[in-house]
Amino acid sequence: MSLAFPLTLTFKFSLLTELRVTDAGGHLIALVKEKTFSVRDEVKVYADEARTQQTHGIRAEGFLAGALDWKARRLMRRADGTPVGALQAQGVRTLWGARYDLLGPSDEVRFSLRDDHPWLGVLEGVIGAIPFVGDLIAMGFDYLVNPTYTISDAAGQPTYRVHKKRGFFSRRFTVEALGKHDPADDELVLLGLVQLVLRERERG
Repeated sequence: MSLAFPLTLTFKFSLLTELRVTDAGGHLIALVKEKTFSVRDEVKVYADEARTQQTHGIRAEGFLAGALDWKARRLMRRADGTPVGALQAQGVRTLWGARYDLLGPSDEVRFSLRDDHPWLGVLEGVIGAIPFVGDLIAMGFDYLVNPTYTISDAAGQPTYRVHKKRGFFSRRFTVEALGKHDPADDELVLLGLVQLVLRERERG
């Protein structure tokens, strides 16, 4: 797998959670389907719009792992069962802002993912807690305030940046590579990005 950046991740307007990933040329890279009404997150990744070619599966480890998002560990595997890696939430710090470790197949930390402005999430939660008026203000907040996330390699060097784009109803993210990136990491990074935006899509 070799990704042509920037990538665009767009949620389809649907009652079900579906996410399309396209590359710089507008070509479909992945179609993602998340299982709904489940306490343990489960995601299937396909190579085609018709969802006939499943390439990967992602599943939260442990009962209630999806509900307890701040301690969840999500295992990523190819369709044949071969492990790719895992996304590990960084404990209670994830409650204040997105903070995850992206692990390789041997559980080594390959990347870290973090919210660049975690205080915005706290502010949004406070606004949303105000009855009635808070909901209206939160809609404007969603349009005007858009989070960004930085993905750094094991040495702490920023490697990718994720931007959420403005919109009242749509959920769209773009991903840029910051300088050179190793194509050997593309599969792991793509699956990590999918999990990041699934977790963070309601923010901003």
